[in-house]
Amino acid sequence: MRFKELLKLLWKVHRGSLLFLGLLLVLNIALSVALEQFIAPQVSAEEGRFLRRQTEVRQLLRNQGGSAETTEQLYVLASQDFSKFEQAVPEYREFTGLIEELLVLSSRSRLNISQISYASEMLKKSPLLKFDLNFSVAGDYEQVKKFIYSLEQSVRLITIKQISLQSEDNEGVKLGLSLETLFRPGSRES
Repeated sequence: MRFKELLKLLWKVHRGSLLFLGLLLVLNIALSVALEQFIAPQVSAEEGRFLRRQTEVRQLLRNQGGSAETTEQLYVLASQDFSKFEQAVPEYREFTGLIEELLVLSSRSRLNISQISYASEMLKKSPLLKFDLNFSVAGDYEQVKKFIYSLEQSVRLITIKQISLQSEDNEGVKLGLSLETLFRPGSRES
């Protein structure tokens, strides 16, 4: 009986505190149930989705290709493409290397480039230099064809803007070429 009397006395003296503690206990239980029933499954589903996407991106990186379906995959592909593009555009100091390559390719095709004219300009929306090169060579049709093919196979980013073919008096052809290429600005020393 003494326990009942103690509870009654405690209730009379600390009724507000006991009600507050009871309210906190009910609130704690309610939050725990909500966490277990609603929030934890959502977090688990989002974590699973994240892990699946992460696996897809890793697999895409390993395969280095394939079709991209998610924004993450598109971002990875674009980053790889941009990196490859940056590596393909040499610095300006490699300009003489381009001229040497053109001379070597023409020599392999048994053609002779006597003069190359060029003009450069800074691109407006890019930190790159654009070079336009113009020259002509003369030879038979097979030599000219071999030279064009070797230009197309070059590792440099070269765009053939214009081609002109004219017949020569001695049954050959004269090839006029207008090329375009890009360089990163840098040291202009060779």
